[in-house]
Amino acid sequence: MASDDDFRAGAASLPLTPPLGLPMVGFIRQSENGLGHGRFPLEVGAIALERGDVRVVLVGVDVLGIASPEVDALIDRVAAATGADPAGVILNWNHTHLSPPGGEYAGALVTEIDDATRASVRAFSHVLHDAIVSVARLAVDRLEPAGVVWGQRGVDIAVNRRERTPDGSNGGTLLGWNPELLLDDQVTVLQLRRPDETPIATAVGFGCHPVTTGYDMYVYAADFPGPMRDVVREHTGGECVFLQGAGGNVLPRFAFTDTEDEAERMGRRLGLAALEAVADRTATPTRIVPGGEASATPIRVYRQVPVDAPAPALAALRTTTALPLQPWPDVDDVAAQRAGFDAELERARRTGRGAAKVAAYHAGWAARTEDALRAGTAPREIVAPVHAVRIGDGLIVTGPAETFTETGMAVKERVAGTPTFYAGYTNGMIGYVPTEAEYPFGGYEAGYGYKSTGLPSHFDPSSARRLVEAGVRLAERLFPDAEPWDGARGWEATGALPELPPVRFVHPDA
Repeated sequence: MASDDDFRAGAASLPLTPPLGLPMVGFIRQSENGLGHGRFPLEVGAIALERGDVRVVLVGVDVLGIASPEVDALIDRVAAATGADPAGVILNWNHTHLSPPGGEYAGALVTEIDDATRASVRAFSHVLHDAIVSVARLAVDRLEPAGVVWGQRGVDIAVNRRERTPDGSNGGTLLGWNPELLLDDQVTVLQLRRPDETPIATAVGFGCHPVTTGYDMYVYAADFPGPMRDVVREHTGGECVFLQGAGGNVLPRFAFTDTEDEAERMGRRLGLAALEAVADRTATPTRIVPGGEASATPIRVYRQVPVDAPAPALAALRTTTALPLQPWPDVDDVAAQRAGFDAELERARRTGRGAAKVAAYHAGWAARTEDALRAGTAPREIVAPVHAVRIGDGLIVTGPAETFTETGMAVKERVAGTPTFYAGYTNGMIGYVPTEAEYPFGGYEAGYGYKSTGLPSHFDPSSARRLVEAGVRLAERLFPDAEPWDGARGWEATGALPELPPVRFVHPDA
């Protein structure tokens, strides 16, 4: 590995080409399996970072998610293949809904399939996992001297989707627009550059469901992260990796379309905002120096001159936090639901596959839950891994869930990283963890979304706060000179997001 005075970076990407015919797991109502490949194909990308004996690997994967225990073994494989400590292995799912399953996690979503299709799902998941390990190793093989640039910029392309229903139906909330709720609109950018300031790779972080494309499409596609990567690669000549943020309750402004046109428009907007966020920044610190020249008139020219600076910091830590579940439902009630769902499923099978898939989703949950309750194997809590990675003055904090935008904001408001990016959908997939304030308003995420990951009941309302506190306390260990957050001040987001100071070119005598 490099000496303590050296910082190095490398990057790679690999295409993912699932065979046709695999189940599509993002939308329950889809009536067909994968019929083709979209304009913006699936891929897996990685950025490797190294300083001294510390190595970090950031991997972005175009898949809905991979859950424990499969993801735990995958992290260990990546660590062994790259020489990174498992704390520094960050596997982030872009969460595109136009993808096949990434592993057995999707068992709660993949319903009504035959043994041959199930075997194909399992075979593709093995290929996917091998690709993740391979791309991480390729990124390490390409390590070269590098510097760090962080950028951040607001971009108006998404909405908080927890729109209230006037009549209180669906528990009180549907998927729409709710401009009255908080929304993190910051795109956070990490760019690794060579000593000549040419980009090696760019990581673009943004929290939003990749569902500009919708349930009437049957192609494998990356959604808006795909065209975003194309824009950044075309402009920089380097690699680009998308990192999904706290997007559990965030939609594109224009979602669920039946073409990829909106994905292209939104992706280009995001890519251009990312490029602008780092356009005026340099990996090597500089000072402005004046000099004199002459033409037909005297000229004073100003130049940026590099100055010596220590190598960027690099460190990674991980911990776990227990997220309790709400009390289990009564087993006899679940059995009654199971009978009702089974009858509904039989009726739906006669009306069409889309309806049958929705019915099978509920029937499958009831069957698995009743069996687990009677066997005594249903969980009382879920242990959630949390990672924190410091890169220069910036910070990445992770959670293994579909965390709400307010959770990411709460972490960003309380830690010293300048900037901080909160990466949900990382190193696991335990489902939705709503904020405590949203439970009374029900809807999918706070009402019955737990069925999608096979849980017997929803998370306790304290769970989002537990993720925030675990992430903040872990991050504080990476910035020991910063004042720790006083928990008595609370853990909820206020909406006052810290902003990365802009670059200002001022006269050297000012």
